[in-house]
Amino acid sequence: MVSSQLQQGLLDLIYFTWLHNSQAIAYFLGACLALALQFIKPRRLYLLFFVGFLLLLIQFQYIKHIVDPLEQQTLQTVLQQGSQGVRFSRLTEFFLRKFVPLILYFGGWGAVFLGVILAGKPTDKPKLQ
Repeated sequence: MVSSQLQQGLLDLIYFTWLHNSQAIAYFLGACLALALQFIKPRRLYLLFFVGFLLLLIQFQYIKHIVDPLEQQTLQTVLQQGSQGVRFSRLTEFFLRKFVPLILYFGGWGAVFLGVILAGKPTDKPKLQ
């Protein structure tokens, strides 16, 4: 028998995990579903969905966890101690914080929407009789 305090703690853990990662969980499930469908019946459509959801998942994790340490590491590696590279710092910040997430976002949703368009397009294959 589980105590009520432990049960409440587990429910809080599940709830706050969901709040923190709901987008990532949805992208992961979409990628897994597309990959499973690709293995069952290989089609270009499922590959586009898989790539799209994978790019969206990478973009989500990149913004949330990767960009800050990557920017700090890049600036520390390139700039010597004591030197100020304002121009390089701004360029690095723009590239890592704005350009890369934007490319991942548009690439991900672009692949998903292209898959939706291809799914609605009728095939021109002749029917076998």
